[in-house]
Amino acid sequence: MKVYFLLLPLFILSCSKNAENGEKPKQTTEEQCFILNEGINYEDVKKPTAPLTHEEILKDLPAHIQMKNLTNFQKFNYDLKTTEKLQAKEKKYFESPEYQKKFAEWITALPEFNYVSIQDHYALAKNKYGLWIIEKSNNDFKPYFLGLTQNVYLPDFYGKDQKFLQNNAFVMNGTLVNIQRLSRVPMLPKYEVIKDGVQFVINLDDIKKDSDKDGFNDLFENFIGLNPNSADTDGDGIADFLDSNPKYKSGTDKFTAMYETLVDHPTTTKKYSFVEILTDCEYFQAMNPKNIKVLVYTTSEKAPVKDDVLDHFFPGKYSKMKTYKNYDNVYFTDFSDPTGDGTISAEFVNGKWKFDKKYTVEFGM
Repeated sequence: MKVYFLLLPLFILSCSKNAENGEKPKQTTEEQCFILNEGINYEDVKKPTAPLTHEEILKDLPAHIQMKNLTNFQKFNYDLKTTEKLQAKEKKYFESPEYQKKFAEWITALPEFNYVSIQDHYALAKNKYGLWIIEKSNNDFKPYFLGLTQNVYLPDFYGKDQKFLQNNAFVMNGTLVNIQRLSRVPMLPKYEVIKDGVQFVINLDDIKKDSDKDGFNDLFENFIGLNPNSADTDGDGIADFLDSNPKYKSGTDKFTAMYETLVDHPTTTKKYSFVEILTDCEYFQAMNPKNIKVLVYTTSEKAPVKDDVLDHFFPGKYSKMKTYKNYDNVYFTDFSDPTGDGTISAEFVNGKWKFDKKYTVEFGM
């Protein structure tokens, strides 16, 4: 079943800066969730973030990733057609009887991952966040996120049966790059080499560290914005690993129920993957879905997913709600998803939300 992720646009925050401290005053819930002004709201537009320089990328590289210079290496080269062929070949492999047989016990234990290689009692695996190492101990399988950033380009990312452990560390060769992923319309990503011929090394002790013993390693919690030092980030009494919305406490407002209805849907249970939502609306933040797990980010916080991969994690975008004269009980929301753009109308009838979704532009995807 295809999963659609919801996103309120990046231009939600408005208000003039505080003259004294340069900070924007806190908006009311109404301002966060509804378009209150008529006409074009120019002040709502969020200025694009300036791209990082090569020096800033090097400085911001996570401390757990060590880099060693290689003397013999193949120079960086990205070819879209070759990558698409590798992706298609890998997709076919993941669906093959050969794959199912080879990784049978790993798939049975953790079916939400795609497995690449096995070395000793470890497997190298993937999900939408990137590479993981999964440790097998007797009949227990424990995943650890590697915390590799988008700036780490690994030419062997699609390689099978490769050795990935050496001297109690994850080791893989590649290139440190500056990447701008051009989304919506398929285009060749722009890569700039920052440092070529690099061996990336991550100590296994750093990979396995789980300070709060909640089931997520610290590298994963830092990546998705949970507190690695607290097993219950939002303090609602539910451990992060079990919480369907680990960053925010749940609420019961009717608009919260509206967002839950929009987002929630029956799907395969996944312990190490979430539906990401970007919103400043408190109604949205307080949702408590029954079938999926969500991570809610505000536009003012430093989201762990960077601007140039937002469409990868948030392919569906939804605006603030708006009402119109003669339709006082109907709430309209503009949306954009991989299939097109349009408007959703929501009406609260007999204690339940009724939706109507209409496309104004369809992409034919």
